Amino acid sequence: MELAPYFYASPELNLTEYHIRKLTQSFYGVGATSAFLFLGEEHVFTLGKTTRENQILSQIKTQFDSLEGVARVEHPLRIGSWKEGEETKQAILFRIPHKELFIFAILVQGHGSEFSKNRWLFLSNTISAYLSVGVSRKAKTLLSFRSFTEVFRRKVCDSLKGFDSGVLGLFYLQDLSPFFKPLGIIKSQEILREVSSTLQAALLPGELFFQLNVRSFYLFSPGELVSGVNDRLQGLYFPSKHMILDYRLKLYQVSREIAQDPNQFSDLFMEIL
Repeated sequence: MELAPYFYASPELNLTEYHIRKLTQSFYGVGATSAFLFLGEEHVFTLGKTTRENQILSQIKTQFDSLEGVARVEHPLRIGSWKEGEETKQAILFRIPHKELFIFAILVQGHGSEFSKNRWLFLSNTISAYLSVGVSRKAKTLLSFRSFTEVFRRKVCDSLKGFDSGVLGLFYLQDLSPFFKPLGIIKSQEILREVSSTLQAALLPGELFFQLNVRSFYLFSPGELVSGVNDRLQGLYFPSKHMILDYRLKLYQVSREIAQDPNQFSDLFMEIL
C-alpha cells in the first residue's frame, strides 16, 4: 500500500486535505521530491524529506536578501547541487508573483531536470489560488478559505475606528475559466491583473481591498453609505483589451456592532458568497 507523502503546514494556513493534495500534485508535476514554501522569511509549508533540509533552511535565512534580489518571477533558479548516494540533486528557487512580498518555493529535484513552462505556471497558480494570500510588509496575514471571514472582519473592525458603520462591497466576476485555454495563460493573467488594477484605482484612502480568488473581490468603505458607494462604483467597467467582462456588484451597510459580532458578520459574508 502506497503511503501518503510527508508534509508540514503552518497551523495559520488551515489547509484542508484538498488543498494539500493539490499543492502536492503541483510540486510533483515539476519533479520535486521535496519542497519548502515561504512567505517572506516565514517557512509555512514542507513537502517530503531531504537530507539537506537544515542546510537549505539555513541558506534561506543567511542569504534571504541576496536571493530576493536575483529571483525572477516564475523563472526557476538553481541555487545549489549535491550528491545523495549515487544520485545528484539540485535545489531550485521558484518565485511566485506578488506585488509586495517575496513569496517563493525551494524544490529539490534530480540534477538537470527540466520541465515545460506550463508546469511551472501551474505550480505558481496553484500556490496563489490555494493559499489565497493577502499580505503587506507591515502585517502579514495568511488567508485560507476557512479563515478568510475572520481575518476580513478584524480588518473591518480596525478600519471602523471613529465611524459608526461602513459599506461592504462584493465584485463577483464572471467565470473566465472557459476562456483561459483559448486565450492562453499570459493573456488570462493580464485580464485578472487589469481587473485588480481597475478596482484598486477606484479606492479612496482608508478603504480596504481583498481578492479571495480569481472571481471574488471584496471592498470595505468605512464611514460611507451604500448610496454614496453605489454612485461611485455603479459606472465602473473593466477595460480589458481581450474581451468584455461582466460582473455582479453587491453592497451592504455594516454597522460597528455587526462587524464586532463574528456570527452576524459571518452570516452576512456567507450571504454574499
